[in-house]
Amino acid sequence: MSRHTITAQTLARRIVQKASADVESTEPGALRDEPDGVHAHRTRVRRLRSILSSLERLSDDTVLAETRATLKPWGQVLGEARDAEVRAERAEAVMAELGIDDADARRRLVGDERAEYRHLHARVVEAHETPAGVARRQLIREAGLRIDLDDAAAKKTFRRLLRRDVDRLARAARRSDGSLDRLHDVRKAARRLRYLSEAVNAADASMLGGDNRRLGRAAKRVHTLLGEHRDDLLLAERAVETHRRAFTAQEATAPYDEIARHAQIRADAHLERVPKALKKVRAAAKKMG
Repeated sequence: MSRHTITAQTLARRIVQKASADVESTEPGALRDEPDGVHAHRTRVRRLRSILSSLERLSDDTVLAETRATLKPWGQVLGEARDAEVRAERAEAVMAELGIDDADARRRLVGDERAEYRHLHARVVEAHETPAGVARRQLIREAGLRIDLDDAAAKKTFRRLLRRDVDRLARAARRSDGSLDRLHDVRKAARRLRYLSEAVNAADASMLGGDNRRLGRAAKRVHTLLGEHRDDLLLAERAVETHRRAFTAQEATAPYDEIARHAQIRADAHLERVPKALKKVRAAAKKMG
């Protein structure tokens, strides 16, 4: 079938099959706790959930929503472990950048989070072995084969889907009041647009061409900036909170103040770049039509 006559169902199945295979292939590394294993698998789980959410608008079939629902608790367990890992990595990186060599601060900001990660990773392994885990894996394997759509042209259908996700991002941006929750809504909308764009490009790079690739890159920029902003802001808040515990324990508190200031400055810098990044999304969407 040529790229000019490919149907929406064919492309949707191809997209979901690829995303499902990525989830399945990264799961063993996450369970073995290989370097970056949890991160890689969590990202693929998020991609598949996001793609399914976008595709649900094309069909009344419940299989997409059912598969997405089974992925949610698994993603949450993975997310809790990954968040602890990120907290440790980010704190360690900032301490190295600032030249902070304080044993108590390292223990509280890095060591304690790594211990928490080990505990949460054990929960990941436990969740994998449950009946729900077995059912989830079966649904993931079958999801791409069970999508039934009409014979509409893929190009028109997926351009419309991408346009809807652009509008969703625009609405989230308009509602944003600068609060962390509202910014997280913008980030999620950018992530969904990014993942759909990248999935379409991976399945058929020539169908929407460079216009879609530009859109995906622009959405990725918004997603990345807001992710970095969130992680730095959470580090700043955590440093302030840990300052209090260190003070009570009669430990040095200056390292936490320095880390909090540095993380807040970085968070603000990321946020300042978001309006320009959103403008590029609008420009890319306009070119794609």
